[in-house]
Amino acid sequence: MSTIERNSESEVTRLTPDPLEAEYINCPNCSADSSVNWAQEGGFSLVKCSQCGLLYVNPRPTSACISDANKTGLHRTTNGTMDVSFGRSADKVRYYAKMIARLFRERIASGLPVRWLDVGAGYGEVVEAVTSVFPPSSYVVGIDPMKGKVDVARSLGLAVTDTPFAEVPGSYDVISLINVFSHIPDFKSFLLQISKKLSPEGALLIETGNAGDLAKREDYPDQLYLPDHLVFAGRAQMRSMLEAFGFAVDRIVTTRMDNLAWAVRTTGKSFLAGRPVVSLPYRSPFRSVFYKAQMTAAPS
Repeated sequence: MSTIERNSESEVTRLTPDPLEAEYINCPNCSADSSVNWAQEGGFSLVKCSQCGLLYVNPRPTSACISDANKTGLHRTTNGTMDVSFGRSADKVRYYAKMIARLFRERIASGLPVRWLDVGAGYGEVVEAVTSVFPPSSYVVGIDPMKGKVDVARSLGLAVTDTPFAEVPGSYDVISLINVFSHIPDFKSFLLQISKKLSPEGALLIETGNAGDLAKREDYPDQLYLPDHLVFAGRAQMRSMLEAFGFAVDRIVTTRMDNLAWAVRTTGKSFLAGRPVVSLPYRSPFRSVFYKAQMTAAPS
């Protein structure tokens, strides 16, 4: 059973899973305390900040719950336990190798080795992709809190560990956060930590969606995976956060997710779940967005 509260000031219907510990927060981007409902899933509410437009789970699991779930891949919802550990994908390795080659064409052409840290490395697909396009003398390592994923990556000879970010030694030419942004409760604080581990004029590579730009839940072409995903940004919010911490956005590349393969896969999943819905391709304004940003100054 869940408890529901209505706050007339913020116009948010708050749905708190019980007995999951939860906490109410202000907007993680602008700290505003006014928001409106945008979506509900698994007993959680995703709200849209009335001031900056950021989407965020509110109330959300406590920091301790989030940390535990990130280590196990298991999240408690009112529908039971949601497992987000998924599996390794060879297609991801090829996809990210092509995207990284595109975004870092000049650096690769120089023949210089790179020091690259992939945060939230999972099964090591990005680590493998980076290793395949940069010189063999490069130092490429990934970190992930989920030991099961780390064990799989290491069994494949990939340099992935469960070392916490704060304990990673050295500095890096590139730090990547591939589909990690939505999992970070306080991204602005994390950006400050990142800026301290990047070499002068180092680059930050982020991949995340543009859900913060969408007008309504129906425009998002997939399950939201709340509360594994805690925050959803649009381009304006992402750019403002990066610029506030001394990063200049160098390149933005977008790709669409609602292609024919997605439509077939999503339709099949809905039939297997007993809730048949025919998904049509090339209709959604949702995009996956890559941000390549250079560190140019100390955080303001």
